[in-house]
Amino acid sequence: MPTVADFRDFDAFKACRTLTREIGLLVRSRKFTPNRRLVDQMERASISVLSNFAEGFEREGNSEFVQFLAISKGSVGELRAQLIYALDLELLLESQYNVLDAAAESATRLLGGLMRYLGGSARRGRKYDRKPKRRRVDRLRGTVSRSVSTKLEKRPTPNRQLPTANR
Repeated sequence: MPTVADFRDFDAFKACRTLTREIGLLVRSRKFTPNRRLVDQMERASISVLSNFAEGFEREGNSEFVQFLAISKGSVGELRAQLIYALDLELLLESQYNVLDAAAESATRLLGGLMRYLGGSARRGRKYDRKPKRRRVDRLRGTVSRSVSTKLEKRPTPNRQLPTANR
């Protein structure tokens, strides 16, 4: 899989974005207006789906990305339960529910597939692809610290004797 430069390029993110937009439009409908707590819960869950996806990607490590994708996936599950609740309260027509649940199921499937791919990938993430920092010897402490060229480590310290040609 080629390196993806932006979280918005993932099909899983696009599916989550579509779901979030549809939920946002739904909770602004007249039937949902009196149910302020349900609206708040659904908005928080749908925003969480997108936010955790983006945050996980920006952490630049596969294991962290998978962890945040799992949170996104959980939020999609939360939305699916809230849609069932809205259907049971007759805030939704069954046809509306079916469309939204199918969008949520698609998002869940894509998130799960991305999680499996990342979990099995040999690549660990962008932050691990960077070159390691060079090391230098701290002559006063005799310890190695990161920053300067490793060539310094090979130089003799003042306590070591230099080999001489006349011996």
